[in-house]
Amino acid sequence: MTTHTAITLTPESNFMAEVDSIKLFGSIASALLELDRDKFEKFYESVKKWETRISSAFPLIKDTLFFPIPPLSIKYNEDFSEKSEDISVFMKIKNIKKARFVSLSILEKMLDTRLEIDDILEKIEDEEWELKKEYLYTKKENDIEKRDFIVKKYEIPKNVLNRYTYFSTIFYSQAYFYNCDIFFLVKTKNSILKLIETALKLLEDRGISQDFSIGFGKFKFKGMENIELNESGNRAVLLSKFHPNENETELIVSCDKSYRIKEIRGFTKNGFHIPPYEFFTEGSYFKIAKINGKIIDIPDTKTSLNGIAYYVKSR
Repeated sequence: MTTHTAITLTPESNFMAEVDSIKLFGSIASALLELDRDKFEKFYESVKKWETRISSAFPLIKDTLFFPIPPLSIKYNEDFSEKSEDISVFMKIKNIKKARFVSLSILEKMLDTRLEIDDILEKIEDEEWELKKEYLYTKKENDIEKRDFIVKKYEIPKNVLNRYTYFSTIFYSQAYFYNCDIFFLVKTKNSILKLIETALKLLEDRGISQDFSIGFGKFKFKGMENIELNESGNRAVLLSKFHPNENETELIVSCDKSYRIKEIRGFTKNGFHIPPYEFFTEGSYFKIAKINGKIIDIPDTKTSLNGIAYYVKSR
């Protein structure tokens, strides 16, 4: 069993960005910099040296923690191939492939045995597990069904004005709506946890990420508690964004892996351009016992992107 610290937030508005490990790190670092530069330096260096790791935020529905589902494949054994000829079975498989989150108990099962789609389909047909929308959980967690929960991504039109030509351009930003609590995990020492708690209490009044001045990113800090995860093995399953450091690139290329990639780009709040960087995303796994990643400091700006890996071990 491995101990993780779970920090819970209650959203009080929509978020003008995904609440991932990059945004959480940036918001916490920014809040600490406003309070005390020494506190900021202590936090920043602990992350840079891999002493502090921060996951992305995931749904917390009633008392059930949800995590990103690792990439799945289908084992085409003879029995399953015959069964999957049925159109209803095909549609069930299609729905499973759309799943984004699994409950803690199912995640532990997947980490231990590396379940695939046909295994999950069997569990659902045996009425041991339930698939609702994009969430997979056990029948024992059926209190979840009493809550019409949703995590939805949508687009908001914005307008930018060229100060030289006075022409305006419309563009779209992605916003996120939650009607459930969210949580993220932290691995660090107590002194850094206290700094994170201090930053979150300031961010309660300000908000996370951009556009907090017009009401986005508001939340209530509910608290933190230790949770135990049953994990073991020589594979790493990501719970955060991850950008390999120079020493890991060749190892990542050559290892057995299943992953998703997202390109991060944009502008800082001061208008500086952030060139595109590619990150492995949550749920990706690598046949490597340990991964670290790095912080990307954007040249000529005061902005850093957190590419330090938060991962759990899998067989």
